[in-house]
Amino acid sequence: MKRVYIATLGLILIALLLLGCSTIKKQSKVQFAQGIQGQIFEQKGNQMPQKGKPFSKGIGYATQLYVFEPTSMQSASQISGSIFRQPSTQLIGSYATDSLGYFKVNLAPGRYSIFVGYEGGYYAASFNQRNELGIVQVSAGTFTPIEVIISAKASY
Repeated sequence: MKRVYIATLGLILIALLLLGCSTIKKQSKVQFAQGIQGQIFEQKGNQMPQKGKPFSKGIGYATQLYVFEPTSMQSASQISGSIFRQPSTQLIGSYATDSLGYFKVNLAPGRYSIFVGYEGGYYAASFNQRNELGIVQVSAGTFTPIEVIISAKASY
């Protein structure tokens, strides 16, 4: 009986040691030291500037954040306004925001198009002079701060 008890105790200790080692390995994986971080907001209703009323970015909006290779307007078919169907460019990743729209995404240095899930489509908050949608530049060693303001239901 003592031998069974000692053998069982020995197996439990070995299992705990192996579990501890696997946890350490998971924590020591190399992580990117750069990417994007920020918050997504949704504006609704009258957003016209009014005397005595401060500017509002809107309220934090929980959604999916989509990172694509740089995407031109020609690579994404428009549903309405700034809402598009899934772009034909390569999807790098999809990331859930928290309940207030905050996110932090590790990415390799480079240029990316940022979209957010909205109304069954992909919302792009901006475009540049080359008609590229939601472009953000990630530099080595830094997290690029971005805010996405969804203004599809706002009036100006």
